[in-house]
Amino acid sequence: MRWNENATKNEPHNALPPPKFAGATLLARHVCGAGFSKENETGRNSKNFAPGRSTNVIRQAVKKRKLRVGIIGAGWPGQQHARAIAESAEAEVYACAEADRTRAEEFQSIFAPQKRYADYRDLLGDPGVDAVVICLPNFLHFPATLAALEASKHVLCEKPPTLNGPEMVLLREEAAKRGLVYFFSRQFRFSPAMRRARELIAEQRLGQIYFAEATWVRSRGIPLGVGGWFTEKARSGGGALIDIGIHALDAAWFLMGTPRPLSVSAAVFQNFPHLVKNAVFDVEDSAFAFVRFANGAVVQLKTSWAGNLTDEIPEGQIFGRELNNCTIYGNKATIRLRPLTLFEDVKGKLVDRALEPADDADSFVLQMQNFLEAIAGRAAPMNSAEQAVYLMEMLDAIYLSSATGREVPIARAGKTPA
Repeated sequence: MRWNENATKNEPHNALPPPKFAGATLLARHVCGAGFSKENETGRNSKNFAPGRSTNVIRQAVKKRKLRVGIIGAGWPGQQHARAIAESAEAEVYACAEADRTRAEEFQSIFAPQKRYADYRDLLGDPGVDAVVICLPNFLHFPATLAALEASKHVLCEKPPTLNGPEMVLLREEAAKRGLVYFFSRQFRFSPAMRRARELIAEQRLGQIYFAEATWVRSRGIPLGVGGWFTEKARSGGGALIDIGIHALDAAWFLMGTPRPLSVSAAVFQNFPHLVKNAVFDVEDSAFAFVRFANGAVVQLKTSWAGNLTDEIPEGQIFGRELNNCTIYGNKATIRLRPLTLFEDVKGKLVDRALEPADDADSFVLQMQNFLEAIAGRAAPMNSAEQAVYLMEMLDAIYLSSATGREVPIARAGKTPA
């Protein structure tokens, strides 16, 4: 995970809380106002959100107190989620699990949780914890999430949800069986630009969406991580694709209405391991994919940690030339996120319209609010377990297509989303 990929002036790298805002109104508009059809959007049908016994038990228990949330992993992402919880009137940062003593003490000094553990399994054994936020290296997402669900805790897990599709299927089934909320973290879905784009799409300003371009490329941006885990497949699950490409793909897929993926044609490459001195480098540093969806639309993905990028890619502050953008094409208009612009057909002429988001509300706070409201039964999770399954299956298909040199069908392409 890159801890700062979506940071903005409203999402600083420190843990200072953002200004207050009318979050409930913004979130209700974002969740309910998109207008996507039930057939087109996977995992968002209200019939999928049926609280089970565990959920109802927790609701009864927390009626007279705040929801108690445990943060597992006290690094940058854990602090951002804790900051978002601190903004809520209905939840508290109750516990933290962090093996590194320095990070644990820093987290304690800022957020003052009642309980602190070195081992996350001890936190999961605390009966006072109602829900957890998992901010661990990729290879620990699946075992930590499964253990949390087995301990009857609601879960918000950092991306990637798991290392592969089958792991995510198991988690989806475990959460459903226990009546718990599973939520994968994609705060960029709640960013001002994304919410403005979704409003325009809901208003049918784009018309029929048929194509999207999803891009996150860097010229010199191979991450290391503690112990070099980013470039070791057993611990990361993959390279540029699962690290930053997943963000670009999800942004486009989300704006398209999360249509059901059918097939993938892709290639991944490892060309620049010499740029870093990690003991293990067995992952890709770039990936390129073409995904077909059941509604006839397609998306083209380009992602790289390293590449000899041309000069139309702007210089970034850390990773050389860098571009993180998403463009959605419709038969009435096209929208680009950075800079936020609508390219609209007006009586046969193409008109460019610079756009401004309606607000600058903090995406971490809005995401956390949706998670908490899902636990309370007031909303369906915007980032659902069903969507997490499809997202991981698309990534699996990208890797398989590259390995076989063929277009690969998505495992459940013939099935209708539950």
